[in-house]
Amino acid sequence: MLTRRMDLTISTNKLEQSREFYRDYLGFELVFENDNYIEMLAQGSTTMGVSFVTPELSGGEKFTGEGIILSLEAADVDAEFARLKAAGVRICEEIRDKAWGERSFVINDPNGVHVYIYKAIPPTPEYQEIFDKYKK
Repeated sequence: MLTRRMDLTISTNKLEQSREFYRDYLGFELVFENDNYIEMLAQGSTTMGVSFVTPELSGGEKFTGEGIILSLEAADVDAEFARLKAAGVRICEEIRDKAWGERSFVINDPNGVHVYIYKAIPPTPEYQEIFDKYKK
C-alpha cells in the first residue's frame, strides 16, 4: 500500500482544549472544524495531521488516553523544551539523551496522549551496532 497521508484521530469531549493545545503549543494549523470534529495539520505539512471527534460522532468509542504516543521531531528540541516549559505546559519527562539516538522530552495533551518531542542525535555504539544490522 502506498500511503499518502497519516493522521491520528482521537475520540474526545475536549475538542476546544485539544484545538488550543495543538495550535498554541505545537503549531498545528486548523483545516476543518464543526461541532463534532476538528482536523489539524502540522505546520507546513499536508501529510501529517491529528483529528478530534466527539464520541457521539465516532459511534460512542471514547479514547481512554492510554496506549498512544505521538512522536514529533523538532529542529531544536532544547528550544522547544524551554518554550513549552516557560508556557506552563506540564512536562511528563524531562529532556534527556536516549541511548538509541534521540534527545527528547514528553508532555501530555488534554486527552492523555503522550507527545514525545525529540531530535535525532548519534546513538551509543551498542545501538549503532544494532542499527547497522538492519541497513540494506
